[in-house]
Amino acid sequence: MIKEKVKTGIPGLDQMLDGGLLQGRTYVISGTSGSGKTTLAMQFLLEGARNGERVLYMAIDEPPNEVKSNMKSFDWDISRVQVFDATPDVMSYDKTPVRDVSTERKVVYFQSIGENIRKTSERSPVDMTVNTIQELLKQEMKVARYTRIAVDSLTSMRYFYIKTSEENATLMSFLRLLSDIGVTCLVTIQLPEISKPDVEAHVARGEIRLHKWFDGRGLMRGVTIEKYRGSAHDNELRQLRIGPQGIVVKAPSLEKPDGQPAIDAGPAVAESAAPSEPPPPPDEELLPAPPAPPQPSSPPDSGGSLQEPPKPSDGGEGT
Repeated sequence: MIKEKVKTGIPGLDQMLDGGLLQGRTYVISGTSGSGKTTLAMQFLLEGARNGERVLYMAIDEPPNEVKSNMKSFDWDISRVQVFDATPDVMSYDKTPVRDVSTERKVVYFQSIGENIRKTSERSPVDMTVNTIQELLKQEMKVARYTRIAVDSLTSMRYFYIKTSEENATLMSFLRLLSDIGVTCLVTIQLPEISKPDVEAHVARGEIRLHKWFDGRGLMRGVTIEKYRGSAHDNELRQLRIGPQGIVVKAPSLEKPDGQPAIDAGPAVAESAAPSEPPPPPDEELLPAPPAPPQPSSPPDSGGSLQEPPKPSDGGEGT
């Protein structure tokens, strides 16, 4: 039985996904810094909020007040998106926290976010661990049946909340929880300039990768569907732009100046700048002519024209 598709809020991306995301599954949004991961995640949540769904943004990378401030550059109203602040305080962070605190319901709407970084929670960031986040999410799902969740980002969770020796197991446990609760989830991960996602992309049901690079026209953006289990999907690189309405995915596919699809994960300077218009094809007379086959019966014409076939020995006309 084919599951219902969930719209991302980006029509061009939904087209690439053959109608949208499969409901109740977890997907990775990967890309370098500034590629649009948070924007895509928020656009996904806003699509649900506009449809009357309950949606949750889990802030692990940037504090909610900064996210709210950044979103002001778009023509969006994110006030009905609920947010949980799990951002670390790097000034007081304990590398190996040894205890969890009892979880309390501290999820609020973005409309209540003020100027202070930790307006949403009284919990000390030192006491926040992956187990704490998991327990809070379990409790929250009992109170409010969310249909969409965005976790931004797993990279920060990896850096601040997980011991290296337990990294893969902890991430797999967290991603498995997201799958088990049956909510359509997007989790963002940040890629180095030349890299591929690790365990996150392998465990998730699909991966949407955002690209950016520079060429003679300036900064270029694109999106590819790296993996999408259980559904047909577009295999081409599609052009992407970010404007007042958020992310817009264009067709047809975008190519780098050398004519090859741009599949690098991060910014790259093209080896040769792309002209604003493709140059006209060179005149055929400038192209080297292929060598003529040897004609032992007569020398080649000095003008380079094709030779007449040799006449029959009886002097008759050639056919």
